[in-house]
Amino acid sequence: MSANLTIPVHGSRSVIGHSTRNLPIELIRFGMGPITSLLIGGVHGDEPEGFLFAERFVEDLQDGALSLPEDLSVFVVPRMNPDGCAVDRRTNARNVDLNRNLPTKDWTSDFTNPRYFPGLEAGSEVESAATVSLLEALKPGMIISLHSYEHAMINYNGDCLDLAKCMEKSNGLPPKSDIGYPTPGSLGTFAGWEREIPTITLEILRGQLPDDAYKQHARAVLDGLAFYVSQP
Repeated sequence: MSANLTIPVHGSRSVIGHSTRNLPIELIRFGMGPITSLLIGGVHGDEPEGFLFAERFVEDLQDGALSLPEDLSVFVVPRMNPDGCAVDRRTNARNVDLNRNLPTKDWTSDFTNPRYFPGLEAGSEVESAATVSLLEALKPGMIISLHSYEHAMINYNGDCLDLAKCMEKSNGLPPKSDIGYPTPGSLGTFAGWEREIPTITLEILRGQLPDDAYKQHARAVLDGLAFYVSQP
């Protein structure tokens, strides 16, 4: 897939893959700087706090309501799991939890709750393949993945506590390297720990109204991007 992946230019979008039900997985770009970051929403379709934030963030960048550092390129995938997002379901259309399906060293087929079904094989899902291909093509220096959880936090994976603390100053959420339970096959492990890409999983408060969530976290995301650009 990566050989056919089209990287968009500033203000445009491309399709990086299709879901199990053949819905497009879109990638939008802002900025043409050499420093690359990736913002992902909608990995879990029953966490609208994340993908609604990503979509509004895209709208504000398009309208000029938000601005980015000059040296930065921000790539946004608002809905990595469009099938799940369309029907308010955590998993994809094959009932696989995409954040347990990436081909990590700790991937396991064991699960106790159907919500966390990791698939029959690591990386078995087309959405997971799109994620892996995207990381290979973009080689992002930093990732922010937008989720929601009853215990809101800035979950950081990799050497990026300083980045999480920078975001904490804006949104008031605690930085934590451990979400509180095992997450084999997750993006945080695949990108943050195994590939040493600073990876933030922003766990927005579950059930928070979209306007309130955006007001709380938009500045934190911008500050995190600016902090990343400022590092040597």
